[in-house]
Amino acid sequence: MALLNESNLLAMTARAAKFRTNHVGTKLNEAELREFEALAERRKQPPSELIRGLVLREIEADKQPPRPSVELEEITSLRLLMLNILPKMLLGETMTLEQYRELEETVKKRKPGRAVELLRDWQKRDGKA
Repeated sequence: MALLNESNLLAMTARAAKFRTNHVGTKLNEAELREFEALAERRKQPPSELIRGLVLREIEADKQPPRPSVELEEITSLRLLMLNILPKMLLGETMTLEQYRELEETVKKRKPGRAVELLRDWQKRDGKA
């Protein structure tokens, strides 16, 4: 029985892919280093594990779609309400309580998606997307 047959080599390669053999580094000034060391101490983590966790979280966060803040969703909600109510008011039209409640339900359903659209638009405009 050969020690290095094809299936053994494949298994060894698969195991080796999980090893941490690559290095990523950066340079910090003295103040940044002190802040980083204090952060590692507060989190009770070795600096290398803290950096690894931060890098992996950023990689994972970058894979996710943008998530608007609660504040942006609420502002979007108010904006949607105003865009639907003001034109009618300017024309002297009135709205029944039932119509308002229907509009409110529509806005509740629409605001998360519209907030994401606005966030993406702002990111594109600012060159962040």
